[in-house]
Amino acid sequence: MATEIRAARPDELDRMHFVVAYSFTTDRTAEGREGMRHIEEMAAPFVLLEDGEIVACLRVFDFRMLVNGVPVPMGGVSSVACLPEYRRKGYVGMLLRHTLEEMREAGQPLSGLYTPHPALYRKYGWMVAASNLRYSFNPKQVTPYSSAPVRGRAARVTEEDQPLVEQVFRRYSERRTGPLVRSERWWKDAFFRRIYDDKRGLSDVAVWREGDGEATGYVCYETDRGPPPFRLSKVWLREFVALTGDAYQGLLRYMLSHDLTEEIFWFGPHDDPLAYAVDDSYQLKREYMDNMMLRVVDMESAVTARPPALGAPEGALSLGISDAAAPWNQGTWRIESSGGTLGARKADGAADLLMEAATFAAVYDGFMKASDAVRSGLAEAQNGSAALLADRIFAPEYLPRGTDFF
Repeated sequence: MATEIRAARPDELDRMHFVVAYSFTTDRTAEGREGMRHIEEMAAPFVLLEDGEIVACLRVFDFRMLVNGVPVPMGGVSSVACLPEYRRKGYVGMLLRHTLEEMREAGQPLSGLYTPHPALYRKYGWMVAASNLRYSFNPKQVTPYSSAPVRGRAARVTEEDQPLVEQVFRRYSERRTGPLVRSERWWKDAFFRRIYDDKRGLSDVAVWREGDGEATGYVCYETDRGPPPFRLSKVWLREFVALTGDAYQGLLRYMLSHDLTEEIFWFGPHDDPLAYAVDDSYQLKREYMDNMMLRVVDMESAVTARPPALGAPEGALSLGISDAAAPWNQGTWRIESSGGTLGARKADGAADLLMEAATFAAVYDGFMKASDAVRSGLAEAQNGSAALLADRIFAPEYLPRGTDFF
């Protein structure tokens, strides 16, 4: 039994589509593949062959993720699939290790992914490093707390208005951690449409304009009609972005005006003020949800690419990383904050802090404090002040949150 891992050839994409579609119980037909062709054009395909036949695969998007507002190249791992009769052979692990090398060669020091199986990917160095709250509410039972009139109005727009929406998103993302730098193709195929919707239906988008006409917010949402006879619907609020109080209040009222629906749900930021913007927070159901998983592919490049936290002190610590899946990260690293930049280089001697690569991924973007990693037994501190210094160096200005499912 011989195995091979490599980039997929164009004539193998039909077979790759079959493996993905069979694994995820989606449309395996030629029409189904046609509906997913945009993904083939955006993400690099990799396949694992057993005795010459493709039995497992994945894709890697070429992204840039913001860390405290600074873009860092990231490989977005997606469509990880293995036919059921070939599972439990370690093939997915082999693919992941191979693509770590590919991402490093491609200059992608970070990797992100979304999965309902975090334990699998944690074994290979990815870690949950962002969160959401799932809000759900009946618009008939929710009223804004403030009754003051808002200045401006909401108006629905089309994909031709993408530059206007993008301008708001860029302002919103300026100092955040987790959002992607969206390409024009991404706006078309993954914002105005759901990326894995093979029907390619358009989402609804409404922009908030202030009294002077300036665009300061938007909502992106989809409505799903229920079965007869009454056909009550549900609204999925995909994005809710507001730069001002008027935009927040105006867009909230706009969504609540959709009162023929029985439920609105939204995977919103963990620190969003929605519960305080309504008169009765008990009418909002809130459920904590893990979000994007993150991995540091290349320690030196990843650390030097991101800025230290705003107001971080100057100083250095030595960090010991264990990383079986990416052995080039293994060892002791001197992390230094100086002159508003971060540096990382291999060092000799004992480390102040010891942790696995997966744990460091969550420390890297500020989702987990190094001191909490120590307190929970996920890291060891040989020097008590080192964890506190790491807390301050890697602190985010906003809680990390992946805004783009892929």
